[in-house]
Amino acid sequence: MSKLIIRHFTPAADSGVRCIPCEETSAYLQSMMENLAPKLANLDIQLVLQSLEMHEITQVNCGKLNAISFFGPELGIEMERPLEEILSAAISFESCEGCSLADGSPFAMRTIKTDGASFQTLPPGVLSDALIRVVFSSMSSCGSGSCASCAGCGEH
Repeated sequence: MSKLIIRHFTPAADSGVRCIPCEETSAYLQSMMENLAPKLANLDIQLVLQSLEMHEITQVNCGKLNAISFFGPELGIEMERPLEEILSAAISFESCEGCSLADGSPFAMRTIKTDGASFQTLPPGVLSDALIRVVFSSMSSCGSGSCASCAGCGEH
């Protein structure tokens, strides 16, 4: 079975950082794993979720929080592919009411802009859209759809 690794950057418990969008996205990822892993196993793909905990978070590196990427050398995904690249989405950093550094100061949160909407917490639809695109691209069959509507394989 080929592994497809989903990486999610979150604050470690010992970091003292609070990031509500990270917590909510993590819960959505767990639910997606539970629901889709058995279906993908039928395609000989094993989903693996890696929560990459950041222990020291500052204003300089907090932009990495809640980043999600996909990696699967066995599936031909040799380089880690960020979610925003897969979805052709823009990234910005906007204030977050549920985010604070260890000293209590707020920080700007990674925000994905796709399909006319902005998300700090990545909802199930955005997560599953990226996952489906990665899976289809790894299967080397885009069906009869157009590349303009997919962006999964990175070819165009």
